Parts: sequence; C-alpha cells; structure tokens
Amino acid sequence: MAAALALSPICVTPVSHAQTIDVQRGAALFRTTCIGCHDAGGNIIQPGATLFTKDLQRNGVDTEEEIYRVTYFGKGRMPGFGQNCTPRGQCTFGARLQDEDIKLLAEFVKLQADQDWRNNLSNE
Repeated sequence: MAAALALSPICVTPVSHAQTIDVQRGAALFRTTCIGCHDAGGNIIQPGATLFTKDLQRNGVDTEEEIYRVTYFGKGRMPGFGQNCTPRGQCTFGARLQDEDIKLLAEFVKLQADQDWRNNLSNE
C-alpha cells in the first residue's frame, strides 16, 4: 500500500524549510519594494499591468525569467531595480537590489500569481 501511495500522482511533496524561508524573504522584499504599486497583486498606477496571471500573460511577463527581467530593467512606468539597470531614467532612484533579491522577487510574484494572490503574503 505504501508503494502505491508513493507512486500516486496526487502525492504532495512537502515544502522544505529552505523553500519556506525563500517565500518569506520574497514576501519581505515585496513588502519593502513593490507593495506601493502592486498591493495584493494589483497595480495602482496602470490597472492593465497587474501581477495576476491574465495580465502577466497578456503583457508577455508570465515566466520567472520575464518577471526577473522587468524587475531588473523596468518596463513602461515600472522602474528597474537591478544593479546595472540602464538607461538611467528607466531605473529606480531608490536603492538597487542584488541579483539574488530580484530572483527571489520573481519567484515570489510567480508563486502568488499562480495562486491568484489568495495566499497574500505581501500583507503579513
């Protein structure tokens, strides 16, 4: 019976402690960097550029890689936060983020989008 359960496609893989910490760090970064415009996945400046899957797909930003790229270099009204973001006018005037932090943000945003922002860790 145990073998059948182990091979079952409905088995849930437990979340590791490291994954939990990464999600918490991603949520903390989101709260300090993104929540001003993207509270609960929305967008107070440009309503069609939310962090919900339908808008991410429509805008061609529905993978972690694309979310990373837009967060790093910016796009439209969104400033870039990467250390080497250019041109200067497209980048944040605030503190820049390390590559690892942008990667965590991209993972966090993708995870939240995949869950329709139901488990909204950005406000905890």
